[in-house]
Amino acid sequence: MLRPVFFLCLLLFLSVSCFAQESYINAFVKSWSVTGTAQTDSAEASYVILRNEFKLKSFLKLTAEFNRYLENNTDKRLRARYCMFDVLGRRVFNVKLTRQDSLKIKEAIKMASNLKDDQLLAEIYALAADIDYEGGYLLYNLKAIELQKRIGYQYFSYVQNRYLGASLSLYKTKDFRESIKYGEKCLTFKKVKVYEWDPMVYIFQLDVLGASHLALGEYKKAINYYQQIIDTIQKKPIHPEADELWMAIANGNIGRCYFYEGNVAAALPLIDQQLQSGIKYKQYNNIAIAQNARGEIFLRQKQYATALIAFKEALKAAITSRKLDDKVKATKSIAIAYTHLGQTDSAIYYQHSYGRYQQEQDEMINKGKLSAMNARMLFDNAQKKLEEANTSIQNLKQTRTAIFIAIALLSIIGWLLYNRQALKIRLEKQQRALEAEQAHNAVEKAKQSLQQFRSQMLEKDKLIENLSLSLKKNKLQNNFDEKLVNKNLLEYVLVTDEEWRRFKEDFNKVYPLFYPRLHAVLPDLTSAEERLASLIFLQMSNKEIANTLGISADSVARSKRRLKQRLPLAEDQSLETYILSLV
Repeated sequence: MLRPVFFLCLLLFLSVSCFAQESYINAFVKSWSVTGTAQTDSAEASYVILRNEFKLKSFLKLTAEFNRYLENNTDKRLRARYCMFDVLGRRVFNVKLTRQDSLKIKEAIKMASNLKDDQLLAEIYALAADIDYEGGYLLYNLKAIELQKRIGYQYFSYVQNRYLGASLSLYKTKDFRESIKYGEKCLTFKKVKVYEWDPMVYIFQLDVLGASHLALGEYKKAINYYQQIIDTIQKKPIHPEADELWMAIANGNIGRCYFYEGNVAAALPLIDQQLQSGIKYKQYNNIAIAQNARGEIFLRQKQYATALIAFKEALKAAITSRKLDDKVKATKSIAIAYTHLGQTDSAIYYQHSYGRYQQEQDEMINKGKLSAMNARMLFDNAQKKLEEANTSIQNLKQTRTAIFIAIALLSIIGWLLYNRQALKIRLEKQQRALEAEQAHNAVEKAKQSLQQFRSQMLEKDKLIENLSLSLKKNKLQNNFDEKLVNKNLLEYVLVTDEEWRRFKEDFNKVYPLFYPRLHAVLPDLTSAEERLASLIFLQMSNKEIANTLGISADSVARSKRRLKQRLPLAEDQSLETYILSLV
């Protein structure tokens, strides 16, 4: 099978670039839209990005963005893929799964079933198994295997994990033969997809196979699988601590097999190795297994006191690790040891403990089987409801056609009403735009008027200066009083009352907040002070103000001082700065 290189390259490029969340969404949508046998590998590329390029915070941000994106997208395939991505991401970042996440899986199964896409459904079943959806760990592993086998294993990722899951689940319910069958199938995938092969999956499966054969009393086969663990680690080490632990586990179980075969001398050193490794790394389940094995050896050798010590250590470790198997074995053996030592009361006490643990173990096994049965019933019920829903959909099609016709008629009526309302809104919008444009033009015109006013004042001021100079040159030729003429020139009104009225209107249009704010701080403002403040705001000089108002520059200065005293200025603030700050 050819892998979808295009999508993988696209996503890998995305992973090393600083694209926005939208770019991730677009790339994932494109990857998840692939159908047919290539879809699993295409989707897997997005999971690679999830594991390698995202942290919890960025993942949660992406899911929030994706939820908004899906509000306007009803594509069932995309929604099913997103449900898987969301749940998988929460598992990757160790977010505790809730009932809501189970509902996402349920919805994804429903959508994939409606799409009649078995490959997508097989992927969802695999994820459902991983999260133990509805207690169906075994069921959904088996359902995923069933579909993957029918479609072709080569089109799926991590098929071996499904077989390991089934093998482990069957081992826990003590169905050892079936566990071995699925475990052996798991091992066949080692050379199928090397790039997906996790050595720990291989080692763990070897351990389950060895334990199953050991439980069945098939010691040669058990030794063979445990020896494969040792050979694998020696050939290709994984991690020093993990290597040491698994070597000790394998040797310890080989030692147990030797003991059951009657070779005590070879058994004890190997079991002691498992014990020491368990103590070193605080692996209490391994301590319990090793101490129980040592106790069995001492019990067979009739070293009852030594055996009792070993079994009690096994029970202590089993209680810490919460391993029922080891609790059952330890309490039963302690009762036997006390019986041989003639301590009847202690023997009876531990016999009762053994019965209690045995009952608890039986309940756990039965609960596991019942959980699998319930999951099967829920699955069958869901399938039945889905079929009933599909039948109902077919029955509703005719009714829906009639409804569509009615909706079409109502839509036409609604469309006509909408157009009428839209036309009304459009006309109102045009009217508001026209009014806004007129208001803007009025303000611009007012600005021009203010500029023209200032220019006229400057021209009139220059005219008076020219007249004054001309009079000075001709004063010897004419008989007049120069001071009187200058006084009359200053008193000449450059701005008429009508011009002041128009000035104030234009000023108000351009600076509508100026007069209200000025009157707010000085309610008894006179008209003369108002004019003075306006001209100061226009940044006219004292001389220009004097000529505009028809008074002397000294009078302007005095008026400014009086106005400054009446206004709430800061100590170091000038009158001009304060007035300019009003707008």
